[in-house]
Amino acid sequence: MSVTWLHVSDFHLSDKGPYNQEVILNALVSSVRRFREEEGRTTDLIFATGDIANQGKAKEYEFATKFFDDLLEAAGLNRDRLFIVPGNHDVDRIAGEFLVRTITSEESADRFFSPDKPFSHLTIKFHAFSEWYNDYFKTIRVFPTNTTCSSVENVTINNIRIAVLPLNSALFCIDDNDHEKLFIGCRCLDEAKKQLVIADLTIALIHHPLNWLSSVEQVKIRRKLVASVDMLLQGHFHQQITESINSPQGEYIRLAAGAAWQTRQWPNSAMYATFDGNQVSIFPIRYENIPEYWTLDTSLYPEPYTKSFPLIRRPNNPVRNTPQPDKQHHLYAERYQAMLKEELGYIRMLGLPGVESIKVNLNDDTFVPLRLSDRQGNAGKQKNNLEGGEHILYPDDIMKQAFQDGRGRRMLLVIGDPGSGKTTLLKYYALCVLEDYSRLGFIKTVNLFYLPLRELVRDKEGKYISLPANLANWSGNHQQTIAAVVFSDWLNSGTSLVLLDGLDEISNTAERIEVCEWIYNAWTGFSKCYFVVTSRATGYNKDEGIELECDYKRADVQDFTQEQQERFLRSWFTAAFLKEPCEEGFDDAGWQEKKTKEADQRTQTIVAHLKKEKNKGLRQLAAIPMILQIMAILWKDREYMPESRVELYESALNYLLEFRDKRRKIKPLLSASNARQVLAPISLWMQDTLKKDEVAKDDMHTEMFEWLNTLDNPPSPDAFCDYLVKRAGLLVESAGKEYFFRHKSFREYLAGFQLKEDRPYEQLNKLVAHFGEDWWEEPLRFFFGSIDAKVFNAFMKKLFDSEVSEAMTPKQQLFLQTIIEEAKGKKVDALCKKLLEPSTTSSRQRVILDCLKTIAKPVALGTLLRFKNEGHAKENKDITSRTDEIIRALGGKEENPDIEKPIFGITRSIFNKNEQNAEYILIPGGSYIYSVTKKVVQVGNLYVAKYPVTNQLYRSFIAAIGEASGFKEKLNEIAISKKWDAGFEEYLISGKDDLAGLFRSECDEDRKFGGDNHPVVGTTWFAAQAYCLWLSLIRDEDNAIYRLPTEIEWEWAAGGRQGTTGKEVRVYPWMEEKGKPTSILLNYNSNVDATTPVGNYPEGVTPEGLYDMAGNVWKWTDSLFDATTDSNRVLRGGSWRSNPGRCRSTYRFDSPPNSRGNRAGFRPVFVP
Repeated sequence: MSVTWLHVSDFHLSDKGPYNQEVILNALVSSVRRFREEEGRTTDLIFATGDIANQGKAKEYEFATKFFDDLLEAAGLNRDRLFIVPGNHDVDRIAGEFLVRTITSEESADRFFSPDKPFSHLTIKFHAFSEWYNDYFKTIRVFPTNTTCSSVENVTINNIRIAVLPLNSALFCIDDNDHEKLFIGCRCLDEAKKQLVIADLTIALIHHPLNWLSSVEQVKIRRKLVASVDMLLQGHFHQQITESINSPQGEYIRLAAGAAWQTRQWPNSAMYATFDGNQVSIFPIRYENIPEYWTLDTSLYPEPYTKSFPLIRRPNNPVRNTPQPDKQHHLYAERYQAMLKEELGYIRMLGLPGVESIKVNLNDDTFVPLRLSDRQGNAGKQKNNLEGGEHILYPDDIMKQAFQDGRGRRMLLVIGDPGSGKTTLLKYYALCVLEDYSRLGFIKTVNLFYLPLRELVRDKEGKYISLPANLANWSGNHQQTIAAVVFSDWLNSGTSLVLLDGLDEISNTAERIEVCEWIYNAWTGFSKCYFVVTSRATGYNKDEGIELECDYKRADVQDFTQEQQERFLRSWFTAAFLKEPCEEGFDDAGWQEKKTKEADQRTQTIVAHLKKEKNKGLRQLAAIPMILQIMAILWKDREYMPESRVELYESALNYLLEFRDKRRKIKPLLSASNARQVLAPISLWMQDTLKKDEVAKDDMHTEMFEWLNTLDNPPSPDAFCDYLVKRAGLLVESAGKEYFFRHKSFREYLAGFQLKEDRPYEQLNKLVAHFGEDWWEEPLRFFFGSIDAKVFNAFMKKLFDSEVSEAMTPKQQLFLQTIIEEAKGKKVDALCKKLLEPSTTSSRQRVILDCLKTIAKPVALGTLLRFKNEGHAKENKDITSRTDEIIRALGGKEENPDIEKPIFGITRSIFNKNEQNAEYILIPGGSYIYSVTKKVVQVGNLYVAKYPVTNQLYRSFIAAIGEASGFKEKLNEIAISKKWDAGFEEYLISGKDDLAGLFRSECDEDRKFGGDNHPVVGTTWFAAQAYCLWLSLIRDEDNAIYRLPTEIEWEWAAGGRQGTTGKEVRVYPWMEEKGKPTSILLNYNSNVDATTPVGNYPEGVTPEGLYDMAGNVWKWTDSLFDATTDSNRVLRGGSWRSNPGRCRSTYRFDSPPNSRGNRAGFRPVFVP
């Protein structure tokens, strides 16, 4: 591992600084960002060695605040990673103008630098500097008033301990004749040295070269530093210097950064330095006038223009003499690693003959690297990337970012859907650590530990035992008896990676909270350990208190792309075909060539099948690695593909349990039908009674015996389990003590199957009671995917008669929409009856209406009209409005439409027939104090879309592009005139005349974001503008237009106080009495972890009736973020991932017009 710092010095900032100073220092900031984002030169620390200001005036340090904040932001660091010492230009020269230099001997120096009294000089001469320093670093560090040596600070980065010693050499600066007249004070340095602890690297910071110190102490100070520090970083001298200093007392490396700015008389320079444990590598940089950026300085060293200095440890510093474990520990380590390699080094691919294991290898022949989304929001803005945080990375990169980005994090949380490959990812990480740890960014051997969280053990008092004890227990279960104390020694020595798999596999919410606390305790207790934790998204829910308290990086496993799908299928088919016995007439090479061609052909046929337009639903399922593997199983022998998730699992089980062996003329132990009669009730027993994914062997045999005895001539439980492990590959035998399903989703499918088969009407009360619980989510989905309309109807009656439906969380409502969409059969009888009951509350009415909208059966129209006309909405505007929307969506006509009184003679809302009657609500004009300029602005009357544009509406636009008269010609005209943006012409050309492909959402087929009623995301600002243009062109009544709102219009619509003039807008869009953001008011802060259907948060509606003005998706506006500098457009409102502050009515965010992501959508306005 390594640590990199940026050394800068001598800025001479001034309130009257010349223009080229601003240009050069701004270029330094942008270049640091470029080095980090484009060249991977991540900075862990920044050292500034003096001359921050020009004359030590308070006004000058205002510029220092902005400059250093910008520099830190560009480097991706916080203020605690910046260290500063003052220089002679930070001294108030007037305060020292008439002081006489009176220290002429060691004795007088010792008296002056007594630690018992403060130095008045420090207070007076550094008044402006110290005031600024203390304010800038408040809560971090304080400028001392009784010593020239600030407190030693110890930081640990990437498991490297660094001690930083700041020295103030400028105390005695008076004028331009300070050479050999300055003092640090031996007594001050001696006191500071006492604070030095054993570290991997000790760095001293000073402004002046040591030869500027008085002869009274120069030699002593030099000797003390040589004996105490590894690096001396200095400023003042406006040229770069790098040299290794040797003396009888030891050796240190002296680095002078040069001047960041001191007129153009001197080169503007700085330097990066990287310490890797044994040497320091220098990467010098300088400013180039053309093209006005900082780049590698090629004048300091010969080609390749960088240089490394070996770091020789001082004899009296035992830092690197790490004690070696004793021989017994070494033997234990060899055995433990061999066991881990056997356990984790193989992927057991379902459906292969004999379910042989395929070794994971680092050449990626069998392991298809997963794509992970980096969910950090403070990593700096990236081109074409919204909110600066979601970068699609591969496993090696995500771990490097998690543990080596300079933030000192030691926890990586991996979130993924069922079957997304989380455990396979851990196996890959394990093999990397065992065989090539450098792939993950480690620079020395790493201790590896693995623990499935479902196997955590409690003590007699019911508390989870320690991490070492749990590791010892798991190791013992795998026939390796190693004491907990040995694991403790390993965890405390060297660098360790601890892999904790399956937080979601702990069924009980309270227990999962306990496990999070256990993980936190392990994380705090073992400071040399890095942790990786995996979980389904449903198993990690902050609203339920399930949250890791430690500082962690989150990465979300992404769906397979089409390229990854093809790569996976080719690997799977190749492995499967090569397992077949060689036929006569072929040698090994010929057989391998034949089977490889067959694998390629089979891959091409399944890929072609999935690409057919009618198979869009299958394409979405194929993005899940586990589902894709099932598809491969079925396609290999029969080129058959079921069309639903339930049918896929059913067919896969039939294949694994029966048909595969029959094709090889092997008699199955049981038919698939009979095997299912045993496995389904076993799975439901595990789900409902055990509430665990693993079963002790004896318990499994006992439970299985009951169900096997219902069959004719059954095998013994032991024989059937052996068959399921060795032939069918459905079960895994763990350490000879337990069974669990090779993939949890097969158990969940069988549990759902049993719920349907075993008197489903009697199961409904149980299912309603568990509705919305993470542990039951997948079995419920499989259940609904297989039941008929009658059972569906009965469930809806039970659900809406229960207390569960009275106060559904947004997460429960979203899940309800999901199971309705996946249900095999649907009826609306129970829903319609409940809707008309006078006792049905508004909250239930709202959810029932959403259900009817999702089911979309016209048979519900009569009920909806009765509901409206008989006044069941009870004057609730939201309920009435939803009812009208559904009536229109189902093709009905309102018999007695509500005609609200116009405002100032203007219609309150309009409906656009070209957008499936989408509603636009009048926002009356007015004046308010605009947050950007703090001035009063006037806004005219405006019709604003009630909801952000949905996928359904946007898809109708994409489908109609080819027939839109004059649309293409108008786009070309706009591109040539640069009316929208100078970059639009290039963007339009990139579409190669395929406008539908150019404007289509990149999330169109994404399972999480592609729902019809979800807001469209994955569209550029250009695409949003094109949608509005299309609406305007197909409107034939008049010259009215649709467009994006300006930023001023958006702020007024979001928070304007109607009926007032000249006031600031509301903090949030909803009425102020509702208070701060909560999960009831908006979709934010990753509470749901994706977009939700528009209108799902009625409590967060604006007084005028606009939904989703805060959260869910950012909304593009028609305004430039900064009209004087770039073409970035403003987005407003925050998204499903945004923190509360970003959801404020006044918060501005910006992104390039060609950027797209899964957090940005738009809502048009209509201008009559």
